[in-house]
Amino acid sequence: MPEPATGVALNTVEVRFTGGMLALNRLLMTLQNKRMPVSGFNLGHDADGMRATIMLDCPPESALRYTAIISALEDVTEAGPARTLEVALVQTAANWQAAAESAGVEAHENEGTVVATGEPEKVEGFLAALGDGIDDMVRLGPVARPESEAGGRSLDGAGIP
Repeated sequence: MPEPATGVALNTVEVRFTGGMLALNRLLMTLQNKRMPVSGFNLGHDADGMRATIMLDCPPESALRYTAIISALEDVTEAGPARTLEVALVQTAANWQAAAESAGVEAHENEGTVVATGEPEKVEGFLAALGDGIDDMVRLGPVARPESEAGGRSLDGAGIP
C-alpha cells in the first residue's frame, strides 16, 4: 500500500450534492483553493444527485475542518465521514482463515481466490501473517465505503451489501 505523504492515516469524506457540473466545479475549486490534501477522489451519480468520495491525507481534526467547509457549499446536501477499506485478492495455500481471524479482517474464498477486506493496517497484518505462503496477490485500496448508520445503512439510507 502506498504510504500517505504526511505519514498520517487517510481520512475519507463522502459528499452528496445536487446541481450538476456547476456544483462539481464549485466543489473542485473549493478543494483546490483551500489546498485540501486530496489523495483520492471518486465521483458517482444516482437518482438523488452526485456523490463524491474524497480521501484526505491529513489528521482527523483537519479532516473535520475540511468537511465543515465542504458542507457549507450551497449545493451540498450531506457531507460526512466514510469508512476506509483495503481489499486484497490472494491466492495462497497457507491457512488464510487463521491469519484473517488473528488480523481482524473479513475474508472468504471464491473459486480459489481469497478476498480479504478491512482497515488498511489490518489487511497489512493479514498479508504479513501469510508471509511467503502467498502465490499471487492483487491489492485494491485504500478505497472508501460510506459509514454505516443504524441498520447497516449508508448516508442515503440505502442498504450496504
